This record gives sequence, structure tokens and C-alpha cells, in this order.
Amino acid sequence: MNYKVMTSDVHSPAFIRMGKQSSHKEKPTMAEPSMKQVRRFSWIRIIGLIAFFGIIVGIIYLLSKLVTPQVVTVVSVIVGFLVLRFVIKVILQVTFTLLRYIFWLAILCAILLCVL
Repeated sequence: MNYKVMTSDVHSPAFIRMGKQSSHKEKPTMAEPSMKQVRRFSWIRIIGLIAFFGIIVGIIYLLSKLVTPQVVTVVSVIVGFLVLRFVIKVILQVTFTLLRYIFWLAILCAILLCVL
């Protein structure tokens, strides 16, 4: 991605005629982002997910002390289905994304085989 183009004003002229000076000052260009800034691993999100699952387990533990084991089983099954639904949804999104790329790659290979 060209960050210099993205941070420039889109309304400024692309070519400035010789002899004419720009009426406004140029903004200082931003430094190129480092690889650490571009590929940043979100530890906050992982810590949040761990805390969320810890709270869920704690709630189930407290429910098990207050209610009968059958209620705990029902609540655990419902939570398990919700987590399983989320995991399957993510896996299917990744799978269909990969299949989409493989499909277009196969189409491209078929066209190249027909041409060559």
C-alpha cells in the first residue's frame, strides 16, 4: 500500500506549473510505519477472550453450587452449543475463503491450459 498517496490531500493539484508557488504550506510527510506497527498481534483481545471464558466458567461453577446438577448440565450444553456455533462459523468462513481462491486459481489454470 502506498501510504504517501493515502496521506496526501486529494484536492491538491498533481502537477504544479513552473513559476507558480503553492499558496499553502506542505504538511510534513508521515514516517513509514514499521513492520511492528503494521503486523501487530492483539494481546488485549486474547486477554479479553481468556477473561470472558474465565467469567463463564466461574458463573457455571457458582450455578453448580446454587442449583441442581441437571440445571448446570442444561446451561453447560447451551453454552457449549453457542461456543461450537461460533467456532464452526469461523472455520466455515476460512474454508470458503480458501475455496474461493482455489476456485479462481483453477479457472485461471484452465484458461492457461486452453490457451497454451
